[in-house]
Amino acid sequence: MNLRSGRFVLGVLFFCGPYFSNKSFVAHRCAQKSAQSPVGLGNPVVHKLEPDVLAITGLFHTAVGRGFSVNAGIIRTDRSVIFVDSGMTIASAQYLWHLAQERMSGGEKFYLILTHHHSDHVFGMRVFKDKGAQIIAHKGVKEELENDNGRYKSFIAEKMGWDAKKADEILGDVIISTPDQVIENDETIWIDGDEIVLLVTPGHVSDEICVYHPRSQTLFAGDAIYEGSDLNVSFGGPDEWREWIAQLERLKKLDIRTIVPGHGNLCKVSEIDRNIAYLTKKLQAN
Repeated sequence: MNLRSGRFVLGVLFFCGPYFSNKSFVAHRCAQKSAQSPVGLGNPVVHKLEPDVLAITGLFHTAVGRGFSVNAGIIRTDRSVIFVDSGMTIASAQYLWHLAQERMSGGEKFYLILTHHHSDHVFGMRVFKDKGAQIIAHKGVKEELENDNGRYKSFIAEKMGWDAKKADEILGDVIISTPDQVIENDETIWIDGDEIVLLVTPGHVSDEICVYHPRSQTLFAGDAIYEGSDLNVSFGGPDEWREWIAQLERLKKLDIRTIVPGHGNLCKVSEIDRNIAYLTKKLQAN
Protein backbone atom coordinates (compact mmCIF):
# COMPACT_ATOMS: atom_id res chain seq x y z
CA MET A 1 0.00 0.00 0.00
CA ASN A 2 1.30 3.42 -0.98
CA LEU A 3 0.87 6.03 1.75
CA ARG A 4 2.51 8.81 -0.20
CA SER A 5 -0.74 9.89 -1.80
CA GLY A 6 -2.24 10.69 1.59
CA ARG A 7 -5.22 9.40 3.52
CA PHE A 8 -7.43 12.04 5.08
CA VAL A 9 -10.11 11.18 7.60
CA LEU A 10 -9.67 13.73 10.37
CA GLY A 11 -12.48 15.03 12.55
CA VAL A 12 -14.85 13.82 15.23
CA LEU A 13 -17.04 10.77 14.91
CA PHE A 14 -20.54 10.98 13.51
CA PHE A 15 -23.17 8.78 15.11
CA CYS A 16 -26.69 9.20 13.87
CA GLY A 17 -29.76 7.10 13.20
CA PRO A 18 -31.02 6.21 9.71
CA TYR A 19 -33.58 8.22 7.76
CA PHE A 20 -35.24 7.17 4.53
CA SER A 21 -37.05 9.03 1.75
CA ASN A 22 -38.26 8.31 -1.77
CA LYS A 23 -37.90 11.96 -2.76
CA SER A 24 -35.07 12.87 -5.07
CA PHE A 25 -33.68 15.65 -2.89
CA VAL A 26 -33.76 15.43 0.88
CA ALA A 27 -32.02 17.58 3.47
CA HIS A 28 -31.88 15.89 6.83
CA ARG A 29 -29.80 16.21 9.94
CA CYS A 30 -30.32 14.23 13.10
CA ALA A 31 -29.34 15.24 16.57
CA GLN A 32 -28.91 11.94 18.33
CA LYS A 33 -27.79 8.41 17.73
CA SER A 34 -30.38 5.72 17.20
CA ALA A 35 -29.91 2.80 19.55
CA GLN A 36 -30.70 0.43 16.67
CA SER A 37 -28.08 1.79 14.25
CA PRO A 38 -24.60 0.29 13.94
CA VAL A 39 -21.91 2.65 15.14
CA GLY A 40 -20.32 2.92 11.71
CA LEU A 41 -23.50 3.49 9.70
CA GLY A 42 -24.01 7.24 9.90
CA ASN A 43 -27.32 8.75 8.85
CA PRO A 44 -28.14 7.35 5.41
CA VAL A 45 -30.76 8.96 3.21
CA VAL A 46 -32.05 7.15 0.12
CA HIS A 47 -32.86 9.23 -2.97
CA LYS A 48 -34.87 7.49 -5.68
CA LEU A 49 -33.65 9.13 -8.89
CA GLU A 50 -35.32 6.52 -11.11
CA PRO A 51 -37.12 3.30 -10.18
CA ASP A 52 -33.81 1.48 -10.69
CA VAL A 53 -31.31 4.22 -9.81
CA LEU A 54 -30.65 5.19 -6.21
CA ALA A 55 -28.33 7.69 -4.57
CA ILE A 56 -27.47 7.23 -0.92
CA THR A 57 -26.17 10.18 1.07
CA GLY A 58 -25.24 10.56 4.74
CA LEU A 59 -23.18 7.41 5.22
CA PHE A 60 -20.55 7.39 7.96
CA HIS A 61 -17.49 9.61 7.76
CA THR A 62 -15.07 10.50 10.53
CA ALA A 63 -14.87 14.17 9.47
CA VAL A 64 -18.32 15.19 10.66
CA GLY A 65 -16.68 18.19 12.32
CA ARG A 66 -16.31 19.57 8.82
CA GLY A 67 -19.85 18.59 7.87
CA PHE A 68 -18.81 15.51 5.95
CA SER A 69 -20.62 12.26 5.28
CA VAL A 70 -20.16 9.76 2.45
CA ASN A 71 -22.33 9.08 -0.61
CA ALA A 72 -22.79 6.04 -2.84
CA GLY A 73 -25.01 4.83 -5.66
CA ILE A 74 -26.91 1.78 -6.89
CA ILE A 75 -27.95 1.08 -10.49
CA ARG A 76 -30.12 -1.92 -11.35
CA THR A 77 -30.28 -3.48 -14.79
CA ASP A 78 -32.37 -6.43 -15.95
CA ARG A 79 -29.97 -8.98 -14.49
CA SER A 80 -27.30 -7.05 -12.59
CA VAL A 81 -26.70 -4.59 -9.76
CA ILE A 82 -23.97 -1.96 -10.00
CA PHE A 83 -22.76 -0.29 -6.82
CA VAL A 84 -20.81 2.97 -7.02
CA ASP A 85 -18.41 3.17 -4.06
CA SER A 86 -18.68 1.02 -0.96
CA GLY A 87 -18.69 3.47 1.94
CA MET A 88 -16.10 3.80 4.68
CA THR A 89 -17.34 1.04 6.96
CA ILE A 90 -18.62 -2.50 6.82
CA ALA A 91 -21.90 -1.24 8.33
CA SER A 92 -22.30 1.23 5.47
CA ALA A 93 -21.59 -1.43 2.86
CA GLN A 94 -24.03 -3.86 4.48
CA TYR A 95 -26.67 -1.15 4.41
CA LEU A 96 -26.11 -0.65 0.67
CA TRP A 97 -26.24 -4.39 0.06
CA HIS A 98 -29.48 -4.89 1.98
CA LEU A 99 -31.03 -1.90 0.22
CA ALA A 100 -30.31 -3.49 -3.15
CA GLN A 101 -31.26 -6.96 -1.93
CA GLU A 102 -34.84 -5.85 -1.33
CA ARG A 103 -35.42 -5.94 -5.09
CA MET A 104 -33.24 -8.88 -6.07
CA SER A 105 -34.95 -11.82 -7.75
CA GLY A 106 -31.94 -14.14 -7.67
CA GLY A 107 -29.18 -14.87 -10.12
CA GLU A 108 -28.01 -11.28 -10.53
CA LYS A 109 -24.43 -10.35 -11.31
CA PHE A 110 -22.83 -7.72 -9.12
CA TYR A 111 -20.37 -4.95 -9.89
CA LEU A 112 -18.64 -2.44 -7.62
CA ILE A 113 -17.14 0.63 -9.26
CA LEU A 114 -14.70 2.56 -7.07
CA THR A 115 -14.33 6.26 -7.84
CA HIS A 116 -10.86 6.39 -6.24
CA HIS A 117 -8.71 4.74 -3.58
CA HIS A 118 -9.48 6.79 -0.45
CA SER A 119 -10.68 4.93 2.61
CA ASP A 120 -14.09 6.60 2.79
CA HIS A 121 -14.94 5.13 -0.62
CA VAL A 122 -13.33 1.66 -0.48
CA PHE A 123 -13.32 0.30 3.08
CA GLY A 124 -16.68 -1.46 2.64
CA MET A 125 -15.56 -3.38 -0.45
CA ARG A 126 -15.25 -6.78 1.22
CA VAL A 127 -19.05 -6.96 1.63
CA PHE A 128 -19.45 -6.87 -2.16
CA LYS A 129 -16.40 -8.99 -2.84
CA ASP A 130 -17.80 -11.68 -0.57
CA LYS A 131 -20.97 -11.65 -2.71
CA GLY A 132 -18.96 -12.24 -5.86
CA ALA A 133 -18.97 -8.68 -7.19
CA GLN A 134 -16.54 -7.71 -9.92
CA ILE A 135 -14.61 -4.65 -8.76
CA ILE A 136 -13.81 -2.00 -11.37
CA ALA A 137 -11.54 0.99 -10.80
CA HIS A 138 -8.71 3.05 -12.23
CA LYS A 139 -5.35 1.35 -12.56
CA GLY A 140 -3.99 3.68 -9.88
CA VAL A 141 -6.44 2.25 -7.34
CA LYS A 142 -4.88 -1.17 -7.82
CA GLU A 143 -1.42 0.30 -7.34
CA GLU A 144 -2.49 2.09 -4.16
CA LEU A 145 -4.29 -0.84 -2.55
CA GLU A 146 -2.22 -3.88 -3.50
CA ASN A 147 -0.43 -5.79 -0.73
CA ASP A 148 -2.43 -3.96 1.92
CA ASN A 149 -2.50 -6.67 4.61
CA GLY A 150 -4.42 -4.43 7.02
CA ARG A 151 -2.05 -1.47 6.82
CA TYR A 152 -4.58 1.01 5.48
CA LYS A 153 -7.03 0.36 8.30
CA SER A 154 -4.21 0.63 10.83
CA PHE A 155 -3.14 3.91 9.26
CA ILE A 156 -6.65 5.36 9.65
CA ALA A 157 -6.92 4.08 13.23
CA GLU A 158 -3.62 5.72 14.11
CA LYS A 159 -4.69 9.02 12.58
CA MET A 160 -7.93 8.92 14.55
CA GLY A 161 -6.27 7.86 17.79
CA TRP A 162 -8.18 4.58 17.93
CA ASP A 163 -6.92 1.33 19.33
CA ALA A 164 -7.61 -1.86 17.38
CA LYS A 165 -10.83 -2.57 19.29
CA LYS A 166 -12.22 0.88 18.57
CA ALA A 167 -11.29 0.62 14.90
CA ASP A 168 -13.07 -2.73 14.65
CA GLU A 169 -16.13 -1.31 16.39
CA ILE A 170 -16.44 1.62 13.98
CA LEU A 171 -14.91 0.47 10.70
CA GLY A 172 -15.68 -3.23 10.99
CA ASP A 173 -13.69 -6.14 9.59
CA VAL A 174 -12.17 -4.25 6.68
CA ILE A 175 -10.41 -6.39 4.07
CA ILE A 176 -8.91 -4.56 1.10
CA SER A 177 -8.91 -6.19 -2.33
CA THR A 178 -7.47 -4.99 -5.60
CA PRO A 179 -9.80 -4.34 -8.55
CA ASP A 180 -10.64 -7.17 -10.92
CA GLN A 181 -10.82 -4.83 -13.90
CA VAL A 182 -8.85 -1.60 -14.27
CA ILE A 183 -9.04 1.29 -16.70
CA GLU A 184 -6.54 3.99 -17.63
CA ASN A 185 -8.67 6.02 -20.03
CA ASP A 186 -12.35 6.78 -20.45
CA GLU A 187 -14.31 3.62 -21.05
CA THR A 188 -17.92 2.74 -21.75
CA ILE A 189 -19.21 -0.55 -20.46
CA TRP A 190 -22.54 -2.14 -21.33
CA ILE A 191 -24.25 -4.22 -18.67
CA ASP A 192 -27.43 -5.96 -19.83
CA GLY A 193 -27.80 -3.28 -22.50
CA ASP A 194 -27.44 -0.42 -20.01
CA GLU A 195 -24.70 2.09 -20.77
CA ILE A 196 -22.25 3.00 -17.99
CA VAL A 197 -19.60 5.59 -18.88
CA LEU A 198 -16.41 5.65 -16.81
CA LEU A 199 -14.67 9.02 -17.09
CA VAL A 200 -11.09 9.44 -15.89
CA THR A 201 -11.09 12.76 -14.04
CA PRO A 202 -7.79 13.37 -12.22
CA GLY A 203 -7.42 16.37 -9.97
CA HIS A 204 -8.44 15.45 -6.44
CA VAL A 205 -6.23 12.39 -6.91
CA SER A 206 -4.75 10.89 -10.04
CA ASP A 207 -6.93 7.75 -9.96
CA GLU A 208 -10.26 9.59 -9.74
CA ILE A 209 -13.08 8.49 -12.04
CA CYS A 210 -16.68 9.63 -12.44
CA VAL A 211 -19.50 7.27 -13.34
CA TYR A 212 -22.04 8.67 -15.81
CA HIS A 213 -25.35 6.91 -16.39
CA PRO A 214 -26.86 8.43 -19.56
CA ARG A 215 -30.29 6.82 -19.24
CA SER A 216 -31.00 8.56 -15.94
CA GLN A 217 -28.73 11.54 -16.69
CA THR A 218 -26.95 10.91 -13.40
CA LEU A 219 -23.31 11.67 -12.68
CA PHE A 220 -21.80 9.81 -9.73
CA ALA A 221 -18.89 12.19 -9.30
CA GLY A 222 -16.88 10.81 -6.40
CA ASP A 223 -14.55 13.53 -5.13
CA ALA A 224 -14.26 15.20 -8.51
CA ILE A 225 -17.12 17.43 -7.35
CA TYR A 226 -17.76 18.75 -3.84
CA GLU A 227 -21.15 20.09 -2.84
CA GLY A 228 -21.39 23.10 -0.53
CA SER A 229 -17.94 22.77 1.02
CA ASP A 230 -14.32 23.60 0.36
CA LEU A 231 -12.58 21.21 -2.00
CA ASN A 232 -9.90 18.97 -0.59
CA VAL A 233 -6.88 20.08 -2.60
CA SER A 234 -4.27 18.66 -0.24
CA PHE A 235 -3.23 15.81 -2.55
CA GLY A 236 -1.85 18.04 -5.27
CA GLY A 237 -0.67 21.48 -6.26
CA PRO A 238 -1.24 24.00 -9.07
CA ASP A 239 -0.65 21.47 -11.85
CA GLU A 240 -3.24 19.09 -10.41
CA TRP A 241 -5.70 21.95 -9.81
CA ARG A 242 -5.43 23.06 -13.44
CA GLU A 243 -6.09 19.49 -14.55
CA TRP A 244 -9.04 19.32 -12.15
CA ILE A 245 -10.54 22.46 -13.71
CA ALA A 246 -10.10 21.01 -17.19
CA GLN A 247 -11.93 17.85 -16.13
CA LEU A 248 -14.75 19.83 -14.56
CA GLU A 249 -15.17 21.82 -17.76
CA ARG A 250 -15.44 18.52 -19.58
CA LEU A 251 -18.09 17.22 -17.18
CA LYS A 252 -20.19 20.35 -17.72
CA LYS A 253 -20.76 19.24 -21.32
CA LEU A 254 -22.61 16.10 -20.24
CA ASP A 255 -26.39 15.95 -20.23
CA ILE A 256 -26.79 15.88 -16.44
CA ARG A 257 -29.98 15.99 -14.41
CA THR A 258 -28.50 14.99 -11.05
CA ILE A 259 -24.98 15.02 -9.64
CA VAL A 260 -24.22 12.62 -6.79
CA PRO A 261 -21.02 14.04 -5.27
CA GLY A 262 -18.77 11.99 -3.04
CA HIS A 263 -19.88 14.12 -0.09
CA GLY A 264 -22.74 16.51 0.59
CA ASN A 265 -26.18 16.90 -0.95
CA LEU A 266 -27.27 15.95 -4.43
CA CYS A 267 -26.75 18.89 -6.76
CA LYS A 268 -27.06 20.32 -10.26
CA VAL A 269 -24.55 21.30 -12.92
CA SER A 270 -24.27 24.77 -11.38
CA GLU A 271 -22.25 23.24 -8.55
CA ILE A 272 -19.51 22.48 -11.04
CA ASP A 273 -19.08 26.22 -11.60
CA ARG A 274 -18.65 26.73 -7.86
CA ASN A 275 -15.95 24.05 -7.82
CA ILE A 276 -14.18 25.68 -10.76
CA ALA A 277 -14.34 29.08 -9.05
CA TYR A 278 -12.84 27.61 -5.88
CA LEU A 279 -9.93 26.04 -7.74
CA THR A 280 -9.36 29.18 -9.80
CA LYS A 281 -9.13 31.22 -6.63
CA LYS A 282 -6.60 28.75 -5.21
CA LEU A 283 -4.48 29.10 -8.32
CA GLN A 284 -4.61 32.87 -8.18
CA ALA A 285 -3.45 32.79 -4.56
CA ASN A 286 -0.37 30.73 -5.43
